[in-house]
Amino acid sequence: MKKLLSLILAAAMAAMLLTGCSSDSKEPAGSSNTPAPSSGAPAGEPTELVVATWGGTTGAALKEIVAPFEEENNCTIIIDETAGNSDRLNKIRAQKDAPEIDVAFLNDSFAVIGNEEGLFAEIDTSIVDNLDQLYDFAIVDEGYGPAYSVTSYGIMYNADTVENPPKSYKELFEGDYEGRVMMPDMTGTAGPMIAVALVEDLGGTQEDITPAIDFMAANKKNIGLFYASGSDVINGFTTGECDIAVFMDMFLPILQASGVNVQWVDAEEGNFSNMTTINVVEGCAHPELAQKLVKYMLEPETQALVAEKVSEAPVNKNATITEEQDAYMVYGEDEVANLKTFDFSYINSVKADWIELFQKNVTTG
Repeated sequence: MKKLLSLILAAAMAAMLLTGCSSDSKEPAGSSNTPAPSSGAPAGEPTELVVATWGGTTGAALKEIVAPFEEENNCTIIIDETAGNSDRLNKIRAQKDAPEIDVAFLNDSFAVIGNEEGLFAEIDTSIVDNLDQLYDFAIVDEGYGPAYSVTSYGIMYNADTVENPPKSYKELFEGDYEGRVMMPDMTGTAGPMIAVALVEDLGGTQEDITPAIDFMAANKKNIGLFYASGSDVINGFTTGECDIAVFMDMFLPILQASGVNVQWVDAEEGNFSNMTTINVVEGCAHPELAQKLVKYMLEPETQALVAEKVSEAPVNKNATITEEQDAYMVYGEDEVANLKTFDFSYINSVKADWIELFQKNVTTG
């Protein structure tokens, strides 16, 4: 999803982001030719802190967001670009005995895997002393890297073509929307979320999603596309092939800017939370500096920059955003309370079985 956002926003942001501040910039100290860091930064050559995240303008935006941190700590953030969460996690696995990455950004479902495999260090609360400012859902009970931003999956529709928009995920299948709905595939991030929401609607639990699979199979005529790539959703809306989707809020302003009159529905089951976590790699070269970066990313001022630069909502209760951002972001106690969260430890353990069941009975059944 983030790779898609990078591609879409590239033209608009490139000129601004490519001029980002370099942490190697210093002022002379008195008459000496020896450069000295400004703002009380530690003396000496800048430390290189390697951060694994999405590439393109997402990585470029991060460089702009962390520019004050670089100056204050006399360091240079090196962006290690990987397109997807799984690729990033596999790279950290491969480097487990000699980590080259200090900090990793991952969606929460993948961070859970890294935590369980011992790839990430616990958060040092003597350094990261602002966790108490976060919403509860952003904090990992086991003490690992918290979420630093949140987006949500909900229902989007083209208001120019949809007269009676659906109010729930269940209605997407039952309503009069034959061939018009774009739904996440089970292999994607939100596919299992849909299955859990539907099975709970039907009176069941995540321990047996068979009723949800049967329900989708019986009503799949409404689904014009089970998508694995967000680019398919963008194409569906812009070409008019489909006009309803379960999709991420961060794409709403992009679609609207493209000329599609896309509107948002808060699903009755709750919008699905999609959190981005910041994780300190176990055994990394610069653990203290890595912990300081975690603290920095959680500060209210940084959180506002994240909302501005990458359209992800803050998790710090004290962060403020603009009215325009509030129109589509998850912001404030009431909206946060309606977010639906998931047990990714359990989902990850059964996802392969769910994919097989889904493909056998829904996509090819």
